[in-house]
Amino acid sequence: MSEFEHGKLSPWGYIIDAETIPDFITATEFSNYTANKFGTDTRISANIPSATEGIRNFCGWHIAPELTCGMLYNVRDLRDAFVGPDLLIQLPATYVTGVEKIVLNAVWNEDADDWDGDLLDDYDIGMGDGLLRIYDVGMPDRKAKIFIKYTAGYAEAPSTIKELTADRVTHAVVNPYGVNSESAGGVSVSYSGIWAGSSNASALPSDSREILEAYKCKGVF
Repeated sequence: MSEFEHGKLSPWGYIIDAETIPDFITATEFSNYTANKFGTDTRISANIPSATEGIRNFCGWHIAPELTCGMLYNVRDLRDAFVGPDLLIQLPATYVTGVEKIVLNAVWNEDADDWDGDLLDDYDIGMGDGLLRIYDVGMPDRKAKIFIKYTAGYAEAPSTIKELTADRVTHAVVNPYGVNSESAGGVSVSYSGIWAGSSNASALPSDSREILEAYKCKGVF
């Protein structure tokens, strides 16, 4: 078994202790946000995952729900992160809820199904920005590995995230495949250029990106 197969490697480069991650909203919640204007349109359920994934990819992490996560680092890749004997690591999350363990000189133990090594328990963590400072690490061998197990994510998606998800799904349902007008019987509807240019649920216009900056991991561009 590969070292990274302990848990599931997420699209954002860290391990998660979950087979699947729920979308930010359900079809029922979408109906509530839109006053049920779209009824049981099957495109709603089809576009919610794309909208969710687009937001997560932009922010660089899963955001919600709270999950147990793991990061494995090579010391040689962290040389610039040492501040004297301390080590500064930016975890891939903007809402860290706890650190379970930090293992220096980490080696995978097949029998224990876990990482063995030297446990480090002197650290500070910025819950709001995911910045971890590990004290008195010294200068470990550049070939060594550090494994960090932590929890991160909101219990459920913040209302801002839910609203943005519903907004992107609405764009995809109302304005499919870049169509800028539709007609049925004697009724004709035209869409603005902004809507016509953002028909994919996963596409994020500039105003959505500005709102999401608060949830975006540092170092993600």
